[in-house]
Amino acid sequence: MGALTADDRGQTLVITALLMAIAVVAVVGLREAQSRLIANTVSHRAGEAAVEAAAASLADAYVAHLSSLRARGSDGPRATADVPGLISRPEVIESARIAADGLARENGAGRVESLSTTCGNGRVEVWLILQGFPHHAGFPAPECSRR
Repeated sequence: MGALTADDRGQTLVITALLMAIAVVAVVGLREAQSRLIANTVSHRAGEAAVEAAAASLADAYVAHLSSLRARGSDGPRATADVPGLISRPEVIESARIAADGLARENGAGRVESLSTTCGNGRVEVWLILQGFPHHAGFPAPECSRR
């Protein structure tokens, strides 16, 4: 092997430029993938926080409902809890939505797209959709088994 000629140096320059371009494209692609992964993680955490806030709001309404029934129970016949009716009241659902929206925004997400509640199998369940992804939470409510 002898010394490089002018033609060899030109080929080396072209190959080096090509390799650098491939490296730049790879780094930019990895950076973009990392950004999407972080955004998805933030969105998922925001959704989980939002659904937990909605469930906590419903749990507060549930406890207040049971407390009011106990307070009235000493005056006459014992009233039964209407948990399905409670969790379907517009003001209760709106309160849960407000709590979910607040935490979603605090965690960098948009508004809750939909929120639904059910009462069954001894639990109150909350489902919501945030940025196209479903999230779920719930809490025990023995009154939901009496149907």
